[in-house]
Amino acid sequence: MKKIFSVVIPVYKNEKNLPITIPYILEQAPMLFPKFQLELILINDGSPDHSLEIMKKFQKEFPETIRIASFVHNFGQENATDYGIRIAKGDAVGVISADLQDPFELFPDLLKGLEDGHDMVCAVRERRDEKGVGVFFAKTTHRLIKRFINSQYPAGGYDFFVMNREMADRYLQVQEKNGNMALTLLWASSSAAFIPYTRQKREIGSSGWMFSMKVKAFIDAFVSNTYLPLRAMSVGGMLFACIAFCIAVLVCLEAIFIGRDVPGWSSLSLLITFFSGLILMSLGIIGEYLWRIFDEVKVRPQYLVAECSQEEEKETSGEAEGQ
Repeated sequence: MKKIFSVVIPVYKNEKNLPITIPYILEQAPMLFPKFQLELILINDGSPDHSLEIMKKFQKEFPETIRIASFVHNFGQENATDYGIRIAKGDAVGVISADLQDPFELFPDLLKGLEDGHDMVCAVRERRDEKGVGVFFAKTTHRLIKRFINSQYPAGGYDFFVMNREMADRYLQVQEKNGNMALTLLWASSSAAFIPYTRQKREIGSSGWMFSMKVKAFIDAFVSNTYLPLRAMSVGGMLFACIAFCIAVLVCLEAIFIGRDVPGWSSLSLLITFFSGLILMSLGIIGEYLWRIFDEVKVRPQYLVAECSQEEEKETSGEAEGQ
């Protein structure tokens, strides 16, 4: 009996991609990994277009291969991926985007990494054929994460990967609402491997990964995985306090021994403005941490499933989400 390979695809605004992506995957899978039986899991992340209707159409044509689920509204790509992993039945689980900017043909190499003893194999974006502010921001974010949070994290980032069943089960034990999936996976992995590739330029449609989402992901990565922002506040506060003390001592000495009258309305205003901004920024950083604590203690589910291709899967997922 063949092992099952579950391929999870989060779907958001992909109505132009799905009619090309799904047939391509169904056609290529038997040739690329003949030892595995494909289980294609499509998770509609509250997409406002006709993605769900297209998913349902293909699921009716291939009910033994395709499984679909749909969220009540948009909960984010990582939550859609999380749910796909949760309901996957495969001995190996892979994740890829719906636009096929990541090469589906790389899956055999990733699966070979599992056979070699790794519990997770990630395809790392060594180079991008895309340009723009968003790409620059993403690259900068990945480098900062690698520098300050996890040195194992690839400089190009990753969201295209495979993992074995044991690794998937370990990952699913983590209940974190505002975390970073890539960092969580590395934390849960005992032996991760990386394979470089070139991410292709998007040819059809436009990305739903807006700049505001990238900013939130950046903040989540640092606030949820490191105390660096708080430490920077502490160090900065001590540094400026020392500078202020030295300036105060200098002013007092000049007044006592030289008798110099020190005018300073403009400089005083500048200092007040600067330190007021610094205080507000510090309060904002503290607020980011407090909000995430508040969000966790509300114990709301990470996502709500509106419908699923199999009702028993929906019930199971509801129990998992309520933990």
